[in-house]
Amino acid sequence: MALQITHTNNVYVLHGRLCSDQVHEVRNFFKIKLKQYEYLMIDLGGLDDLDLSAGIMLQDLKKEAYRTNRSFRLTTSGNKKIMGPFQVLDSQLLNAA
Repeated sequence: MALQITHTNNVYVLHGRLCSDQVHEVRNFFKIKLKQYEYLMIDLGGLDDLDLSAGIMLQDLKKEAYRTNRSFRLTTSGNKKIMGPFQVLDSQLLNAA
């Protein structure tokens, strides 16, 4: 399934696959959102797959948010299928919900 991003109740929900093919475009999209809003929440619960490059990109977005004094939160909505890259990164990036 192709990647889809929906925006509902101030949360960006990702559906489908997030992998290296889309990382550049997704990073640019969310960097723009970080400039527009002080708070950014991304729900990864709808993803079927997430690769290591996507995990690194999300980690970089979090660093960018803190560097620019913005709030940034990721949640998985209990989706265990996508936890692998975050375990590899040994990341405290996710706020599991």
